[in-house]
Amino acid sequence: MRGELTIPTSGPASLRGGLGLVLAALLGLLLSALLPAAAPAAEPPSWWAQAQAEAKQNGYQLIDDAQLKALLATRPAPVLLDVRPDYEYAQDHIPGAVNLEFHLGDRATLDPAKAQRLAQLVGPDKNRALIIYCRSFRCLRSGIAARWAVDMGYKQVLRYPAGWHGWLASQGQVAADAKPGGLRVGDYFPSCRLVVLDSEGDRAYLGLKHKEPSFALEDVSADYLFVELYNELCYGCLKEVASYNQLFIDIGQDPALKGRLKMLGLGVGSLNREVKRFRRQKKVLFPLFADKGREVFHCLGEPELPVAYLIRRTAQGRWKILSMMSGHIGDTQAVLRSIKSALAKAPAP
Repeated sequence: MRGELTIPTSGPASLRGGLGLVLAALLGLLLSALLPAAAPAAEPPSWWAQAQAEAKQNGYQLIDDAQLKALLATRPAPVLLDVRPDYEYAQDHIPGAVNLEFHLGDRATLDPAKAQRLAQLVGPDKNRALIIYCRSFRCLRSGIAARWAVDMGYKQVLRYPAGWHGWLASQGQVAADAKPGGLRVGDYFPSCRLVVLDSEGDRAYLGLKHKEPSFALEDVSADYLFVELYNELCYGCLKEVASYNQLFIDIGQDPALKGRLKMLGLGVGSLNREVKRFRRQKKVLFPLFADKGREVFHCLGEPELPVAYLIRRTAQGRWKILSMMSGHIGDTQAVLRSIKSALAKAPAP
């Protein structure tokens, strides 16, 4: 850590003096006789140690629910930065937070315009406390943003890894296992980077112009994408392989869609090697990629699988949801007609 920050903590004040010790002992005996034994202190969640190691390596600090609450009550108030997409921030956020989206594409390089915006939000005082949060402990965005803030010279960078859902749970407003509402038609599809698994075939099909191991959805050369989410343990997903293969063939044979609409699948919770094996064993015709951290799945609101999203590229290069298809897709020709209808109604980029 490049700077020092005293993080508020809570705890009983120490009793001083002999009389105080005697009274404390008597009080303890009395309470032990009247009350059941106190519960042991809660163990930190399983992911905390890994997050703490990452924080130490990258030069920032972690804070928990109690520390966040105490820090937000201090004056001058720290900068509270929400790094989720703007549509999630607009739906709701921790009071007082400002928004600047970070995503997986920011891991290697940070766009100068985004760095400038971050500097504007935090201000010129490098010693000002900056608290960063995203969606939940599964979300990687807050760690990426915290690392860049440290690199920019801010000395009191704090990450609240429990995120928006952790704050809601600690405030008692929702159950700890509650799921947020999913993204809808008209929302932006989550930004993400995917690792290329079939380097030649997938690059050619998607029109990727660089040879880097990973790519962003924005790099795909297409006006529209049909993105299917599946899981190897999902029985319905396994049944859909043949239907999606046929849909891929139908799209490639349609003069109005060939080249304009590309198709890909995301293995929710799957490792790269598992996706490669699944594609080979099931003879999947279109590119598959791993959403091993379930980030895209969580950002979409954890929809029931299988599910597919028809998305279009906007003039700004982002992808916006045109339609969603859940469960068994049925007659692929009917799906093709539905896709064409959605495309015909879509506004011009």
